Amino acid sequence: MRTIHLKILPFGICLLATGILADAVPLQQQAQSFTITLEGSVAEVTPLFGPVREREWAPDWAPHFIHPVQGGQEEGAVFTTTSANGQERLWLLTTYNVEQGKVEYVVITHGFTANQIKIQITPDGEKQSKATITYRHSALAPEGNEEVGKLSPDWAAHQRVHWESAVNSILKKELRHD
Repeated sequence: MRTIHLKILPFGICLLATGILADAVPLQQQAQSFTITLEGSVAEVTPLFGPVREREWAPDWAPHFIHPVQGGQEEGAVFTTTSANGQERLWLLTTYNVEQGKVEYVVITHGFTANQIKIQITPDGEKQSKATITYRHSALAPEGNEEVGKLSPDWAAHQRVHWESAVNSILKKELRHD
């Protein structure tokens, strides 16, 4: 019996030293929302949050479409983007409904994070709407915890100002061309 314990003990110490038996780092998940006021109707605003039209207000937005290959603003579209730190993100447009003002994505950065983005646009007067954007980030590995931690009230406040300004700028240009 002692011989077995002596053989197992060094193996157990080795596993503990490599972290296999040690408590794993908990993976974080966090959600953050912000609401913006937009100078357009739900029907005018919703397409600007699709993967093709987002280019109009987000100059660095450069999706590479997998399905459909030519790109599209349709539920089921699959594409990739590259993050600021060079990681490839895989996107799936899970909901695209202009009439209901709903756009939703699932975004995976392999081995790093799984994210959900939900955009709900509602009427706010005759020619104005509000868009509530909700991000949910989930770490897939300990390295992803830092990315999840970025979803703070300060982050949301910065995003709110940026999104509202950029989207309204495009809507004003469209109004001038009407």
